[in-house]
Amino acid sequence: MLELPVTIRIPLPDEMPHRPDIEELLLKRKKAEITEGYKITPNTIRQLSYTFQAEININNSNLWNLMLALLHLLPEEICCEYSLNEDETVTTEYFPQASVLQKISPYRQELTQDCSLQLSLYAHTMNELTELIVTPAKYIRFSGSNKESFLQCMRSFNLTEIPGIAFIDEYPKIVEPLRKFISTARRPEDVIWSLNRAFGIEG
Repeated sequence: MLELPVTIRIPLPDEMPHRPDIEELLLKRKKAEITEGYKITPNTIRQLSYTFQAEININNSNLWNLMLALLHLLPEEICCEYSLNEDETVTTEYFPQASVLQKISPYRQELTQDCSLQLSLYAHTMNELTELIVTPAKYIRFSGSNKESFLQCMRSFNLTEIPGIAFIDEYPKIVEPLRKFISTARRPEDVIWSLNRAFGIEG
């Protein structure tokens, strides 16, 4: 069973009475391959400047480490995007990777466990897009062109390609505030405000 962030749990049938199919969905979820591993999909749209996309499940306690490893597949200068819930995404200028990591690392706990926050690190040139997204459901989406380096990274974390792998946000879930479990966690609004200050974003 995949180790989820403390903020996500499986709902009880009576917690989602507005869904008449909830019991059927929970049964499907029980059988689903929500486990460590990944799926990889070739890009067939010529206008998009990457050759493959991947979605990766990893135990939540190791999510940040995987993000750092995948970051090595991005160029030295990257952009950072982040957002709170469905609010407008903030996009930074390009910064050296070390500078971006210095700015986001104080919020590691919130970025890897608070489901109201999404983070994307990417570099987009005329010829190639490489992007790493930590989704609100706290698995990783990766787009790139260096497939062999990607597969090597997966092997270093003992992650394998799993046919039919599933992801937690494909099924009903209950999401709770991180501060309910970790009293010292920052409020997601404060994380966004602090990131804006760190990256020199006005407003």
